[in-house]
Amino acid sequence: MKNTPAHTQIRKAQPQDNAVARGIVENSLRQFGIAADFDVLDHAVGEIGLPGSKNLLELVADCQSIVCGCIVLESAPLGTAKIAGFHIAPAYRGQGIGRSLLTACMAEGRRMDLNALHLDTWDHMQAAVYLYESLGWRRHVDPPPESGANRSYVFTF
Repeated sequence: MKNTPAHTQIRKAQPQDNAVARGIVENSLRQFGIAADFDVLDHAVGEIGLPGSKNLLELVADCQSIVCGCIVLESAPLGTAKIAGFHIAPAYRGQGIGRSLLTACMAEGRRMDLNALHLDTWDHMQAAVYLYESLGWRRHVDPPPESGANRSYVFTF
């Protein structure tokens, strides 16, 4: 789909990517003291690459045949979509891979004629917050406490 730093390609997720993507998400969330919940809160990434997935878009960052990041776009009401499961494996952070993965997802959202994208995150995920704000995402109404996050962002096309 697109070449990124460190010989990384952004591509659509395939069934064999599911276990690796889940592992990346589990590891990433664990670093922030959060347990992944693929049945409820993290259900979208739990389906990544699988046949029958209800997600609008599922992308992975592939670095020389190693999946090192993932992002999922879930359908939301009124021509919008929600970004979920956006994580980069620790060894690959700081190389521009997250930026490439997010911008590819945003480009696909634009191509799908969506009006806006939104996402929920934690304020202490400082690198992610910086990335969103640097790409023009704006703070939105914070999610309820039971949502699994404490900050929301929106990007309008």
